[in-house]
Amino acid sequence: MSNPVLLIADPNISRLTALLRRCEDHHGVTVLGAATPGEAYVLLESHLPRRVAVAAEFAESIEFDALADILTMIDAQVVIYGQMRRPAGGYPVHSSPEQMLSRLFGGLQPGRPAPATPPRAAEAVQPSTDPVGGVILLGSSTGGITALETVLGSFRVDCPPTLIVQHIRPGFADGLVRRLDQLLKPRVVAAEDGAPLRRGMVYLAAAADRHLGFVLRGGPKIRLIPGAPVSGHRPSVDMLFTDGAALADRLDVRAALLTGMGADGAQGMCALRRAGAHTIAQDRDSSVVWGMPRVAIEMGGATEVLSLSRIGPALLSREAVRQRRLS
Repeated sequence: MSNPVLLIADPNISRLTALLRRCEDHHGVTVLGAATPGEAYVLLESHLPRRVAVAAEFAESIEFDALADILTMIDAQVVIYGQMRRPAGGYPVHSSPEQMLSRLFGGLQPGRPAPATPPRAAEAVQPSTDPVGGVILLGSSTGGITALETVLGSFRVDCPPTLIVQHIRPGFADGLVRRLDQLLKPRVVAAEDGAPLRRGMVYLAAAADRHLGFVLRGGPKIRLIPGAPVSGHRPSVDMLFTDGAALADRLDVRAALLTGMGADGAQGMCALRRAGAHTIAQDRDSSVVWGMPRVAIEMGGATEVLSLSRIGPALLSREAVRQRRLS
């Protein structure tokens, strides 16, 4: 069984670092730190911490209110430390970090400095200029950050260009881009209008007021599309998949619809399959919320239904088959 996870959210970097050091030698608990709401959102979704300690300055911010839904959903034990200037929303408040640590652990001893995040491998930084060959499209929502880490974790440094729509609160997408870019072999960036699609690149929809799509004029490139929400979302998975369906007769398009609430992506996946693209839906057992993929399966949009661990290799194996046929 994996260790329980404690997340400490504190905008004061020096205090956060000191707390992480103090927690380092507490065996049996994995301790993570977040200095911004975006970092906290990503870590909450990806690690589902059982306990969350929040500095008063953080708890009083407007951005913290936006995290309340996910804190409730994962049933985390939340404690606040410091001097609150407004009601604490029912969370227990401790006047100092020391009292908070005592409440959570019964007291901790100072530990060694936390190790720095290892740098990205040099070969992972430069995208390939080879022909793209094909495009991979991914859509996800609730539970999707962990799912994306799993799927993309199997991608090589020269993977096909990959476009992602992950439902995420406005302002938090940049933190997700940074986290994925640190974890993965391919380069991960926020999608920019007109950027050419390159092998070894993963493009995340980060503009809250634009849909993500792509075109082939002058070579495959990203387009950011203004407009109203589609299927209840902006950016919308349906919009991305619909663009892919329009180009599937000229480009090898593969798509996966991952865990998430609602039905966004289901209609687009049906269009992709009708256009000849290979489509994969995440199965029920490995989904946090089996909503979006379930609807796609029921509508006949999924070529395959696979567990999360099999989706990444399946998307890449399609390219291997294609390359063998061309050789």
